[in-house]
Amino acid sequence: MEGVPKGIGQFSRIIGLDLAKKTFKGCILTEEKNFEDRKIITGEMDPEGRMHFITGMLKAGDLVAMEGGTSSFNFAREIMEYSEAAVVVLNPGKLHKAFESQIKTDRLDAVRIAHYVRDTKPSSWCAVEVPTEEESELRAVINSYNLAKKDRTMNINKLHATFNQNGIPFLKKSDLQDNDSRIGNIARYLSGMAMQDACLTEARITLIERQLSEYIGMMRQALMSHPEVSLVWLSFPGIRTIVAASLLAYIGDGSRFFSASQLRNYVGLVPMVQQSGDYSFQGNVSWRGCKPVRKSIMQSAWSIESLKADCPLRDEWKALEARHKRKSTISVHIANKILSLGWVLLRKKELYNGFGDYSRLMRKLREEGLGAIDCSMFPELMASLNP
Repeated sequence: MEGVPKGIGQFSRIIGLDLAKKTFKGCILTEEKNFEDRKIITGEMDPEGRMHFITGMLKAGDLVAMEGGTSSFNFAREIMEYSEAAVVVLNPGKLHKAFESQIKTDRLDAVRIAHYVRDTKPSSWCAVEVPTEEESELRAVINSYNLAKKDRTMNINKLHATFNQNGIPFLKKSDLQDNDSRIGNIARYLSGMAMQDACLTEARITLIERQLSEYIGMMRQALMSHPEVSLVWLSFPGIRTIVAASLLAYIGDGSRFFSASQLRNYVGLVPMVQQSGDYSFQGNVSWRGCKPVRKSIMQSAWSIESLKADCPLRDEWKALEARHKRKSTISVHIANKILSLGWVLLRKKELYNGFGDYSRLMRKLREEGLGAIDCSMFPELMASLNP
């Protein structure tokens, strides 16, 4: 990974941090004592406490390591901005050392993180890229959107159950999808406390739907701000605002990945491999990786099956289907194909043109409220606008 140090020898101190909500613990190992000593420090996680640690304790030649978490990326960006120290954020899903012992305290976790960095080759660190502040904000919006979608589904199910409990079993969930139909069915079929309960549930659903609309508006703003990335992903069939925003937030311009296979591994759509000596086993898809991107790209892949227009991706789906491949297997293959093509096109700064022209892309942009997006960096798209 870019930015990972070549060796521990270039550092005079290793500082392992374990972050909590209000405080943090640190373990300092020094070069003078062959990184065998340990000094435990404590600090506050408020802005003043973080800056006191960064400006008062860090210096050139320090390596700060911390486990990825809610506040880790912001702390790491501050260290990079206000000090000359190097910083590495470790993937909590792969960082086993901090969890091997039954005894788990912030102090011991800080020591284990420092020892992990000391004892492991930098090329083998389970480091994760530190996102920009803009990427972190967009990721937060996407996570909030996904949580709100789950909340809406839960409340729709609750409203549907209220009708069933009161002898109205023939209503479908599709009859409760918009505000007018929900209110109309509540007024028609319910009364008394059941009506009051249903009205409260409906009010929550309406509020959540407004929030979802606001989140989508924020995603549109992000896509409009980065047309060089957004248009590449939007040119693929099945990718619209929410999926494109997820790809923008977690993949960016693709430059942090050395190859398409590294991107697929990051998303978690590669086979799980187990190796020991001469034994090698390749299993099913690991499903371990960036869940927001994996979920979004899989939804896009499944939509290819019902695509009406001719397209190489649709042709590939049909060809695999003719070979009696399972649809779940085909969807993973198509998702990986989209990721691989997307990575290549991002590097080439070209759009996907599986339909022969860009009329479908222009229609999609209008439907998604992105008609004013800047297309000037793609001559082929501008040529289709001005034949």
